[in-house]
Amino acid sequence: MSRVYHIFLILALHLLMVSCSKTSEAGNEAKSFQNVKIAIVLTQDSYDRWSRIMELARKNISDATDIMPVFEFYDEANYDMMTLAYQLARDESINCVIGCEDNDNTEILAYQMSRLKQPKPMFTFNTSQEIIRKYSRMGFMWGLSESDITISEVLLAQIAQNIAANTDVALLANSASSGQTFVDWFAFQATELGLTPIKILTYSHISEIAPLLEELSVLSCPIVCVPSTAEEAAEMAMHTHNGYYSNAAFSNKTLQILKKMDSTRQFYMCGITPVADPHSGFHDVYTARYGQTPIFGEAELYDAIMISCLAYAISTEFDISLNSAVYQLLETEGKHMGGWTCDAIRWSYEQIVGEHTIPTISGASGDLSFTPDIHSIINYSTYAVQYLGDFNFYQTDYISRGEDGISSSIYGAWIWNKIYDQEFDETQEESDLQPCEGSKAVLVAASKGWDNYRHQADILAYYQLLKRNNFSDDDIILIMADDIAHDSHNPYPGQVIRDKKSLENLYEDVVIDYKLDQITPYDLKNILLSRASEKLPVVLNSDSSHNLLFVWSGHGIPGTLVWDKNQQTLNGEYLSGLFNEMYTEGKYRKLFGIIEACYSGSVASACEGTPRLLLMTAANEYETSKAESYATAWQTYLTNSFTSAVIGTIQNIDSKTIPIRDLYSDAFMKTMGSHVTLYNIEAFGNVFFNYVNEYL
Repeated sequence: MSRVYHIFLILALHLLMVSCSKTSEAGNEAKSFQNVKIAIVLTQDSYDRWSRIMELARKNISDATDIMPVFEFYDEANYDMMTLAYQLARDESINCVIGCEDNDNTEILAYQMSRLKQPKPMFTFNTSQEIIRKYSRMGFMWGLSESDITISEVLLAQIAQNIAANTDVALLANSASSGQTFVDWFAFQATELGLTPIKILTYSHISEIAPLLEELSVLSCPIVCVPSTAEEAAEMAMHTHNGYYSNAAFSNKTLQILKKMDSTRQFYMCGITPVADPHSGFHDVYTARYGQTPIFGEAELYDAIMISCLAYAISTEFDISLNSAVYQLLETEGKHMGGWTCDAIRWSYEQIVGEHTIPTISGASGDLSFTPDIHSIINYSTYAVQYLGDFNFYQTDYISRGEDGISSSIYGAWIWNKIYDQEFDETQEESDLQPCEGSKAVLVAASKGWDNYRHQADILAYYQLLKRNNFSDDDIILIMADDIAHDSHNPYPGQVIRDKKSLENLYEDVVIDYKLDQITPYDLKNILLSRASEKLPVVLNSDSSHNLLFVWSGHGIPGTLVWDKNQQTLNGEYLSGLFNEMYTEGKYRKLFGIIEACYSGSVASACEGTPRLLLMTAANEYETSKAESYATAWQTYLTNSFTSAVIGTIQNIDSKTIPIRDLYSDAFMKTMGSHVTLYNIEAFGNVFFNYVNEYL
């Protein structure tokens, strides 16, 4: 049965280097405290660990100030999280919430907070990529560790540094949300670091790990291993000697399982895990007191409690909201004077209530500086390199992507310094072509459902762009499911909106030729080859004098574009045959294809060799494409990063007479998390002298 733990004035811990004097301790008896009520949503399994931190923070804060943190502890494993999150978000007696350990639970908590006009502060050290993308700009969520995107990057950087910058590398990750970030970012980050991603495999059950590792063993390369449990980590260690592990692997439970499996064997494991900054002293004090090293989350929990209480003092002193107070506290620039110890907290508190100034603080986890543009995610974390030896984990080095490196998961992941763009031959000869008699367009949104809103919104953005450039509906074939404008979730019924600022209705005066469920991929072939029928009265009316723009937005798997839920038909071989047949039958003069889909490069590469065809993809053959612009009111993403880059570039240049090479370069730099790529350049022509306006 789940319980709520109220932590009051029960224990008096005397930690080395952090306890205030007995005089101040005795003085607490006469103090009049302001209570700050904090809900903590973590797991009961680690309650002994969490309770240590709660008592340490309670004592230091109450000794140093007239504020008393009062805790309600909830075991996230024993609650319906949607119900609990709803209640915590709306309980006016609770000042702040800290949680959770599980990715999905953290997102549920953030979702319920986001539904309020004035949400209370939410602190978390589980900052997955989805949570950042959805909630980091909303001013209530405060992530006290870098994103798991950064863990992926740091782990790959260790491989590049310790083995070779040009080595092959593979990935084995769980298919749950904790592994999805690695799947999404692995190929992109590996490429940026000079590694060659050659295989990405996922599993949904522990029984799949051994055969997948056997498949990877023939590659003889480092394998990034991303387990979600200690059991999975031990299974990986049992079947490979060249794994580099994410932080979930490094737990006492993993050691116990390995020892039980084979106490005589020397298992090999290395990897990284987030830790407290060694300069803060927290690690040393904790180890001296308890004879254990702190686990990930303990320093962050302490900091969340400390920030909550100091921010409460600021909100009272300056008459501002609690979230504004957290922002002011964490954005103040200057030398860090206030730390996490009792004396340092006292100094910070005196600055607030005595000097009416906001101090600059650091914490148990280290420097509490936040990125200036997306201020709710910490600027950088500290990581320890971990090795397994004699059934113990040893830390051999500390890594911090601080002031002299890429400074945060925001800048290091969303705004990566791309260096692997393509180079093109400016002297490539152009073949003689007959004069262009006009342009045609085929636009396909290949998914349906509210969760896939962005695919139809992006295709409609291209449609409206073409209409503004004097295309008639006779020049455009538009294929989409047409199920989002009137979806019950739509806060703007009858409209499709991709830009939250302009609120432009992309659904206005739209003529849809075919709805997605009315035709099949085989029908698409007949449409593009002008084979009209009773079922297909509208077909591509083009010949060898027309330039053709082909835009696709939807899902992809390696080697295939997905049509609705059909994952087999539109593979690279099928599309290659289709484009070749179109050229042979004279259906285009030049064809420029824009493909927005995960692993889109794996399909485009199969089409190379087709004359006068050029394909620009959102991602290469190993990468996923990335959604962006999450709208809380919609509860879905409104667009994709690649589409935003392409359309933004075209719209911002009045003449639109820009070379395709420049469109590619701009899209390459602005697309976050994947490498925009051009395919079939040699068979197409010189991208310096082929212009975007030829297709618009």
